Amino acid sequence: MVWNGTKIKERAKEVGISLTKLATSIGVSRQTIASWSRGQVPRGERLIELCRVLETSPSSFFAPETPALVSVPQHRTIRKKRVTDAIQEESWKMAEMYINLFRTAPSSSILPVVRATERDDRNAKKIAMYLREISGIKHDKPMDFDHAFQILEKLGIYSIFRAFPESISKQLYAFYSRICGQRVIFVNTNTNVIDLIFQLIHEAVHALRDEEPDLFNDPVEEDFCDAVANYVQFPDEYVRQVAQSVRGRRKDITVNILKEFAREYKHSLFGIQKRLNSVGLLKGVNLGGADTNVKREFKTVGEILLKERDPRSYVEMLFELSPLFMQLVAGQVPDCSTRKLGEWLGIDTSLDARTVMDELKRRAL
Repeated sequence: MVWNGTKIKERAKEVGISLTKLATSIGVSRQTIASWSRGQVPRGERLIELCRVLETSPSSFFAPETPALVSVPQHRTIRKKRVTDAIQEESWKMAEMYINLFRTAPSSSILPVVRATERDDRNAKKIAMYLREISGIKHDKPMDFDHAFQILEKLGIYSIFRAFPESISKQLYAFYSRICGQRVIFVNTNTNVIDLIFQLIHEAVHALRDEEPDLFNDPVEEDFCDAVANYVQFPDEYVRQVAQSVRGRRKDITVNILKEFAREYKHSLFGIQKRLNSVGLLKGVNLGGADTNVKREFKTVGEILLKERDPRSYVEMLFELSPLFMQLVAGQVPDCSTRKLGEWLGIDTSLDARTVMDELKRRAL
């Protein structure tokens, strides 16, 4: 049986109750009702309360249908801002644009799934070690942009690059979705590259654990995924190296040292500060200004993709960072229209979709 959350709105209308009042009656937020409507299944007492208020039975919300073609759990926003209905709606719209493309995707092989009933530090480190191993990065180096995308490829995750709508662009670096049974991470091309690494890893952890729907939008789960992502990005060996360099230094010298590490290894200051806090360093130190200054020296994802401003370099970069998705797209050429190709790749006026189509055809020869 498959959960059909659209029935909530229909039933609420039938009994004459608004969705806001429904949320209040159950004791949840309006956002939670929206999540249930879009596919998240209410559990236990929440489902019982929902049925009581709407004067119906649980079976009315389930049907022997095929699973939803799209799900967008919507795990994390920038600085953990509240997930609004607008964020949910825009994310859903983006994912829906790719349904027909992912209908053509090959059936998923057995994809890795990590179970960790105890969401503790030991399990966080265990998962982090696994992800670092499959990335191929050296054991003492912080995770970088290229190796982060290696993790996604090894996990069978499709990466889609596009500029997010202006209404949510400053609230999401990336988000995880399921489209026609495939794992997909959407990447906001307006994101600074050093901000993206942690977010990619965080979403990859969710992809590993997405067989557990009870964990969607669970604050404890979010904190656990954050812990895994921090261990993946900053291994213990690197943290010790940085700690030895800053221990006992004046604050201004410490900040300058951290900036040099961030420049060399291309990461933000906030992430390494969190790891240093765990060994008793930099607690209460404000690195906001220094972090902003370092970020100005790095490009956005979109600028990296278009650094050469020609279709061949653009396509080569896409294949390098997102081989699974680009192989799927290339398989539709030349049958798809230029307009549809531009839509899938999020191409705007900065690069003509027709020239990209020609480059994909050239590669297929």
